[in-house]
Amino acid sequence: MSYVIFDCSQFLTFSCDEAELKNKVAPFGMKVLLKEEIAKKKLTYLSPFLEENVIELFDQEFIGVFEDWKEEENPPIELVNLKKEIIDFCSKMNIESLKLIIISCASENIEEDTIISKSVQIDQLYGGLFVLSKWSFKEVADNLILAINL
Repeated sequence: MSYVIFDCSQFLTFSCDEAELKNKVAPFGMKVLLKEEIAKKKLTYLSPFLEENVIELFDQEFIGVFEDWKEEENPPIELVNLKKEIIDFCSKMNIESLKLIIISCASENIEEDTIISKSVQIDQLYGGLFVLSKWSFKEVADNLILAINL
């Protein structure tokens, strides 16, 4: 059995001009860490999924919003805000697609972790995220990689 190396983490990964990224990181509803500020163990774990740029949306309590989310069509306000922030960020940065990675629990052996990878259009974001809800009975995931096309 592997040990947990980190948990409760959210990331956005995408391609864009890195100099522009440092000047235009959009305000999200949580603290934003640039690649050089992200713990090495997180970047190593995520390396198979990362684009050229990555930011961490740091909020240790964020994963908790999925616990009480009962109906896909009625997302918590935190997810409504996240969708708006992603749209605004992508618009400012001229990004057409990105990946939202949500990690509930990452072990030292990635092969032991349940990771679901999906692609969605931005208007299907909540359907893609609902697999993290404790009320989702179709699919269940502890960790999610959601490729989002705007």
